[in-house]
Amino acid sequence: MGKMSSKQASQVKRRGHAREERFNNYFDPGCQEINYSGASADCNIADQELLKTLQQHGILKEGVIPTISLKGGNTIQIHLGNLPELTTQYVVQPGTPTMVYHGISFSDQKKQLLSPDFWRKYLKKGNILCYDYDDGNYIFFDMEEVISFIVKNTDWRYLKTGRIKGDLHGKQYLTYEYRTKKDSFVLGAHGAKKGRDFINLIEQNVPNLKYKKGIVND
Repeated sequence: MGKMSSKQASQVKRRGHAREERFNNYFDPGCQEINYSGASADCNIADQELLKTLQQHGILKEGVIPTISLKGGNTIQIHLGNLPELTTQYVVQPGTPTMVYHGISFSDQKKQLLSPDFWRKYLKKGNILCYDYDDGNYIFFDMEEVISFIVKNTDWRYLKTGRIKGDLHGKQYLTYEYRTKKDSFVLGAHGAKKGRDFINLIEQNVPNLKYKKGIVND
């Protein structure tokens, strides 16, 4: 899989922030802040029409704060940085391919990857997962439903390079791997169009709402 240059990575970040600004303009125009830290929710929903529709479709449960984790594009990055649950004192052996030793057994890694709490920590930036198709259309999911689907349906494989691959319904979507240029690890659906493919998969298996401002697509 090809690596992004620093220029390409900056372009991806700018597109992500542009999505957040566009979302806020549509659904929470009073919000003036963009999340640059990555640790908290990207957006909120103030639009009463959308809130009502999400409730009617069971995406927003009663009493749940309508915070959003907003994704888009061909790649979905779940977490960039070292994950102590999966890697402790790691050793990198340069070469083609680069080999990484995590300092923790795959059986222990797998226990974490099969834990809903792990995904709540790293994926659940908001109570609702929203994917922006970049054409004015959005799809919304209850984040807990997405986490449940990942935990129950992912088969995890350990490669000799140290990469960990996650297969859902017989196809690889998720990867945890070391990035040499960042000297860091990344977890996500990346490579080719894995992010968009992953959204298509959960759309087929998890209750969702497709929505364009003022238009519900059932």
